[in-house]
Amino acid sequence: MIRTPRSRGHRTLLAAGAVTALALLVAGCAGDAPAVVGQAPSSDAASAPPQPPELATVPAPGPPLGDTSSLQGRTVYWIPITSVAPVFTIEGTAAAEAFESVGMDLQVCDGQATPDAVGRCVGQAIAADAAGIIATSIPPEFSRQAFGDAVEAGIPTLFVNTLDDSTPPEWGELAAALPNNWADQAALNIDLLVEDSGGDAEVLVVGVTDSSTTVDFFENGIVGQLEAACPDCAISTVPTGSTSINQLSSLVSSALVSQPGTEYVIVQYDSFAAPVVQALRQQNRQGEVKLLTHLGQLDGLQRVADGDQWADTGYSLSVLGWNSADVLLRMMLGQDPLVDAHLTPVKTFTAANVGEVDLSQEGWQSGQWQTEEDFRAMYRELWGVQG
Repeated sequence: MIRTPRSRGHRTLLAAGAVTALALLVAGCAGDAPAVVGQAPSSDAASAPPQPPELATVPAPGPPLGDTSSLQGRTVYWIPITSVAPVFTIEGTAAAEAFESVGMDLQVCDGQATPDAVGRCVGQAIAADAAGIIATSIPPEFSRQAFGDAVEAGIPTLFVNTLDDSTPPEWGELAAALPNNWADQAALNIDLLVEDSGGDAEVLVVGVTDSSTTVDFFENGIVGQLEAACPDCAISTVPTGSTSINQLSSLVSSALVSQPGTEYVIVQYDSFAAPVVQALRQQNRQGEVKLLTHLGQLDGLQRVADGDQWADTGYSLSVLGWNSADVLLRMMLGQDPLVDAHLTPVKTFTAANVGEVDLSQEGWQSGQWQTEEDFRAMYRELWGVQG
């Protein structure tokens, strides 16, 4: 259960039932829902929030790698929790580009959001004598026996977008975790909401309960930070999950009926926004409620540009792909992975600044919505390879 706020109260309105899948961010699940306005028009539309300097750069994480010739021709297995979501296509393409620059191949194996499928992917990596494994949005415990087998086989294994940087201690230096920065994204959205509302608002949070990682982001990264930043806000929640997304529009509609004063809706991930804007339309609340989301997917920024959403804060998935490659390269070479030194840029987009970026698949893949730095050239120089 989510803890009770200090002030006006936090109500968990509707439970979405037990969710066993770990399919975070299954974009496209609600892709056919009507696009409707989810931004309250006002004369004081949000100006572009400032991007904190530390969230705009991609610093070199450490010293040059040195000789990488021993890795040429080897293969890294890249296992996303699901290959369906566009976010993983962007991240995986960037990682493939990064490994290719040092003469390595990337083999994608779909985790299919199940421990069995993930385990089979790990088994394939072991059988293929993979040089390394990257498991993205998959915590170590999701298929612990299989990952343990990979470590026992001597294969460096990196977990990406995890809750924290911990891995089972018995796995030693052959395992590492690169935590997500979703809480940083939520903090920027919350700052925007607090400034716009004057610190007194009714807020509905749509949270995802697919895994321990998504629950932590929901309960602590969003609700917990909102409670702290806005003690006079009344916070209600609608828990949901990837397997119950078809019910989300009706759940949000019911929440809006029971809480008619709702002024803002925070949706945990872009992928879950379409049913929410559909509910706003059904309740004729599109002119009253401001919608904020996280991750900064193409569909989210397009909604902002079209006036269908108030704000979207997200990170550069292409930078994340290159960061992940650098961490694993260091592990495969027996070096300190320097996990804490790898930063992924974050930026908030509103109507005030979304027109500054290329809203296309290519623009999203460039990784430059959140940073102007040439991170690809930085990494190639660090790795001693030509562009």
